[in-house]
Amino acid sequence: MSTFVKNFHTQFLIDIYFSDPNRVLKLPENTYLFKQDQFNDRLFLVKEGKLRGFGINPDGSEVEFFTATPYMFVGVNSFFSTSKTMTNVVALEDSSVAHIGYKDAVYLAGGNASLSEQFLPVIVSELTIRQTRMMEIGAEKEKTLNKLIQSEKLASLGQMAAGIAHELNNAIAVLEKNTGWLGEQVAKIIESHTPDMLEYFRKGMTEGRSLSNNEIRLREKQYRKVFKLTEYAAEMLAQTSLDESDLAKLGNRIEESAALIGTFWEAGATIKDMLVAAQHATYVVKSVKELGVQRSRRDQKIEVNETLKEALTLLQSDLRKINVDLHFSTLPAIIANAGELIQVWSNLIKNACESLVQGKTIDPLLEVATYMENRKIIVRIRDNGPGIPEEIKHKIFQPNVTTKKEGLSFGLGLGLPIVQRILDGYGAKIVFESEPGNTTFTISIPTGDTHG
Repeated sequence: MSTFVKNFHTQFLIDIYFSDPNRVLKLPENTYLFKQDQFNDRLFLVKEGKLRGFGINPDGSEVEFFTATPYMFVGVNSFFSTSKTMTNVVALEDSSVAHIGYKDAVYLAGGNASLSEQFLPVIVSELTIRQTRMMEIGAEKEKTLNKLIQSEKLASLGQMAAGIAHELNNAIAVLEKNTGWLGEQVAKIIESHTPDMLEYFRKGMTEGRSLSNNEIRLREKQYRKVFKLTEYAAEMLAQTSLDESDLAKLGNRIEESAALIGTFWEAGATIKDMLVAAQHATYVVKSVKELGVQRSRRDQKIEVNETLKEALTLLQSDLRKINVDLHFSTLPAIIANAGELIQVWSNLIKNACESLVQGKTIDPLLEVATYMENRKIIVRIRDNGPGIPEEIKHKIFQPNVTTKKEGLSFGLGLGLPIVQRILDGYGAKIVFESEPGNTTFTISIPTGDTHG
């Protein structure tokens, strides 16, 4: 260890003991002054350069103890305790050190204090520094151990999930395959019995539910005004992906056809939802399974806006009583795994929905926006709910963090750790701000073909 007590007494000792040019050692860069577990019979003072003190752990790793610069003492503990050195001390650059031994002791005028008594302030300072450093090392080791324990927990979770993933994936595969088959069979039946409705069924099955609640309400008002429709007919048609030009082709049959068109479109959209849900369920199982895995396969060009739309589709039931505002900008495609991104958006949006509903928010609002900034894709998800409790803000990305405040559950669970792991794999960042009436998660994703 090293110490530097900057006071008159210490300067006096330096002048008395370390001014003899005959007791100066030159240490070229990378030269050891002494090594761990050696006996040391000298006290050193750095005159020039810089020395590094470090220890070697049983596993061969190094632990940093100190850096000594001019007018700092080295070897205090081993010299005065006559014990073996606890550190390796090496020159980081060309250096020089002055040194003394017990035989160099000088009895100062007016007393006969021993060398250790004369250097008592230096020894006390050294012990203080050593204790402080040991506490720092202990804290560092505890932090490292906690990280290791956490990694092992995540790895164990992945192993346990693997035990059920096979069965779940088999069941999901059956659902996905049979849903696709069912869609084709329904299409054939429609084509045989009501062929003029096949177009609407196909549109629903192909395009799915892509409109927000606000957009549906606006379309409903517009259709009632333009086509003079009843409220029911306008409501049925507004939820479809049909625009005014499509409806204009129906002529005076719009009112009478609205219910049928809406029903067939709804059937197609429902099958679309089932297919998307089956695919997403596969990714969910995989995400939990791979909590302890560093990286998943990413080899396709993905449109971020499309993954957001799929996540919103999956959460239609959660969003029925929530106003949804979407503001999507044109974004470049990125090399990614669509399922991973859907998992990220689903977790964040579902948390927002739970907060809004359980918080009984008046006029609940979810805003989802995308835009480009500094060559990064920015996704912003905001809600006007009660916010994240202050006491858990610092740990919401840790596994198994749940909370209840005034009976409200914010559903953090395993979702946000999965979000964090996935985004880390893309070099993406996630930050949030939260207060009553405004919780915003902002994700920035680097663009370019660097994540394949």
